[in-house]
Amino acid sequence: MKKDLLYILLLALMLSFCAQVAAKAQIGDRAYSEAELTEGFTAYLEYRGIEAELSPADSLTLYQNYFDELIAMYIYDRAMQEYGVHVSPKELDDEIKANPPQGVRQIPDLMTDGHFDQKKYEHALRENPQFKQDIMTYSRDVYGYNKLLNSIRAEARIDTLKIKRDWLALSHQADAEIIYFDYNSLQDITVTDSEVRKYYEEIKQEYRREDGRSLFFIRFASGSERENIHRLDEIKAQREQLYQSAQNLGLKAAAAQLGLPVKESQFFSATDDIIRGIGRVPDLVRQSFDNSPGTLLEPYHTPMKDVFICEVAQSVDEYYIPFEVESALLKLRLRSLKRQAAMQDIAQNFIRKHKSKNYLKAAKEEGYTVIHAEDVKRDSMIKNLGTIVPLNRAILTTAEGEITPLIEHNGFYYLAKVLAHQRFSEEDWLLHKEDILSQALQAAQEQYLDEWYLQQKAEIEIQYPQGL
Repeated sequence: MKKDLLYILLLALMLSFCAQVAAKAQIGDRAYSEAELTEGFTAYLEYRGIEAELSPADSLTLYQNYFDELIAMYIYDRAMQEYGVHVSPKELDDEIKANPPQGVRQIPDLMTDGHFDQKKYEHALRENPQFKQDIMTYSRDVYGYNKLLNSIRAEARIDTLKIKRDWLALSHQADAEIIYFDYNSLQDITVTDSEVRKYYEEIKQEYRREDGRSLFFIRFASGSERENIHRLDEIKAQREQLYQSAQNLGLKAAAAQLGLPVKESQFFSATDDIIRGIGRVPDLVRQSFDNSPGTLLEPYHTPMKDVFICEVAQSVDEYYIPFEVESALLKLRLRSLKRQAAMQDIAQNFIRKHKSKNYLKAAKEEGYTVIHAEDVKRDSMIKNLGTIVPLNRAILTTAEGEITPLIEHNGFYYLAKVLAHQRFSEEDWLLHKEDILSQALQAAQEQYLDEWYLQQKAEIEIQYPQGL
């Protein structure tokens, strides 16, 4: 996993490895005291130049990043030993000359006309032994980490033949005229209420749920409703009286004494967020499943300032979402299905009625949409249609001048006449091969490094600080 090596180096320098107090966190066999974590995090913020007061959320995020850097430092230090990474004086000398640290590039004495001067830098290395020693001390770990990461990346392998096949396949493209059979155009097809009811009964098992609850409830409106603005004290007193009485008598009996109508919610499950008749109330759902039927719940205050007095009503092993709840959506769903079935018949009749060489002309005469698509590839998004992989594949595998099979996708139907194919040749591959394989190898190396890091992290025991 690629890390900011400057951060890691900084952490290595600022942490003390000899604290003998109770550990507040641990990474492998390395324990961290609370003082170490606090001092380290402060230094981390200073290094990043963060001085403004942080929100709790920002502070927690940065603290997580800081601890992730500690984990990376531990993993890389251990790997340095396992891989036997060693930095020779000659390597380090060449490194500091070729790659001056970023901080050094900002030193005014090493600049000319506001720009870093390499000659001044090399002169300082020759004439100032302490300066050179400081740079070498700083760069030794950075260069060592880079050498380690390059060693790990070098373990990645690529399949040249597969890359070639994929590149040739992705470079294949074609132009086509597409006949679009859109079932949404069949506006005259509707469904009756009886058809929707029948359809619900046919698929009723889709609406079966297990372990249901319902609530008895009475809603006390907030002052946000104009008709209640002058009754706030009365509503509050009535609500408190009801709750006190319901604690002894139960909600239905207490409500009857006060002449208040009690409603019962529809059944809901533990995974629901909504109780119909009440609203989106996940906390109330949780309370309903934490208590048995007959339990009076604490008054529930909604964000809109309404208050609900609720009692757990029923508990059932299974229930079905009522038809009335789903009828509107079912009507839309069934109408779409009827339109799709009708359009399937229309598309198939179109094929039987016309010869393939006349498809485009007939489609235009009969009012079907015809879309011109250029440079269609396997994953192309065709304007006004989107990405339809079966259609793209059919276009790419159909000969020039020929018609694809009838393609169905999500209830829509398509026919396409292929106008032309464009394919890269072996010569094209040879021309671009070096760049393509280089990019593929780089991507494979980074993926390999990420996977290596995650594997190393999974193998060490980590005790996170409190709060993470």
